[in-house]
Amino acid sequence: MTTSSTHTRIYADYNSTVPLDDAHLDAVVAALRQFDGNPSSQHATGRRAKVAVEDARAHVANLVGCRAQEIVFTSGATEANNLVIQGVAGKQGDSGGKPHVIIGATEHSSVIEVAQVLAERGRIVLSIAPVDRDGRVSREEMLRMIQRDTVLVSVMMVNNETGAINPVAELAGAVKERNPLIHFHTDAVQALGKIDISFLARTKVDSAAFSGHKVGAFKGCGALYLKAGSRMQALMLGGGQERARRPGTENVPGIISFGLRARDLVSAGPGAWEDRERHVQARFVAALLGIGGAVIHGDPATGIANTVNFHIDRVSGDDLLLNMDLSGIAASSGSACSSGVGRPSHVLLAMGYPEWVALNSVRISFGAGTDGADVDRIIEVVKQVANRRAGSRG
Repeated sequence: MTTSSTHTRIYADYNSTVPLDDAHLDAVVAALRQFDGNPSSQHATGRRAKVAVEDARAHVANLVGCRAQEIVFTSGATEANNLVIQGVAGKQGDSGGKPHVIIGATEHSSVIEVAQVLAERGRIVLSIAPVDRDGRVSREEMLRMIQRDTVLVSVMMVNNETGAINPVAELAGAVKERNPLIHFHTDAVQALGKIDISFLARTKVDSAAFSGHKVGAFKGCGALYLKAGSRMQALMLGGGQERARRPGTENVPGIISFGLRARDLVSAGPGAWEDRERHVQARFVAALLGIGGAVIHGDPATGIANTVNFHIDRVSGDDLLLNMDLSGIAASSGSACSSGVGRPSHVLLAMGYPEWVALNSVRISFGAGTDGADVDRIIEVVKQVANRRAGSRG
């Protein structure tokens, strides 16, 4: 088997994080030499930092298609999701009863776990909308769950494990037809920079969560799009930063980094990324289906262009990932936030797969640094592991 010492390492875990580009790092460092102050300070250094933060806010808003004042900087999408779910769930239902919340069955853990904890503590009534075999939320079932006291519906735009895309604009519109007061939220982390979401502010979506490091910015900085006029309780107190939505001194390096990447993404447009990654994805899928026992979860062709989630019958997912790593290939078992916890993927379970499959799936997610030759190497390792296991069974 090939080893990492004989080949350049292959990174195929872009849904987990996009590695920092050297030129981007240099640009952030150069900016910080000019703008490294506290944006809340009134002196010239603080004012320069404030200008840098607001410039970054404008770039992120431009990428999302909203107004700058509708962007709230956070530590990441996990915090943004928590701000919305806990903040909106704090409102009473229309009848004065316990607020009712609906979420999709395949949401990220930063949505599904906080909702479950709130339900366990008796603060909300929770309903979970099922998904189809391809991982998309059932529109009919979700709408059927709406009650008089429903205050929040949360459906992710692109699934981080399978790449399934939900039509959130259509879903938000349908929800608002039932009750215009319901807050519609989407975790749009895996959509940012991959598909054009500049339409978001023109839809009935009230809020969306983003994470900078998923598009090649620094880790530890994210954003919340919050439509003007949206009402929710603040979770933290102690300062007026971010219009009191998220008090505390801003992460200036992270915000500058996020803003620069947003600017670059607007300039590049999503089309080139889509075309390149769809070609690499199709090559990988065709080769993978030639391996005995390979099963792909969902429909990659209708999902995001860079993601393939699969398993090999009777082959441990850990075995596959370990052999990839030894061969210089970085891949994942699913959500980076849940890796290493030793439990089956709730996403695949919701899609109807058995527990063994949900425990042994592998996610490949391509990016700017992967090409056809990388696909061939990944397939070679997968094939070697599958053949060895088949031989041992014989």
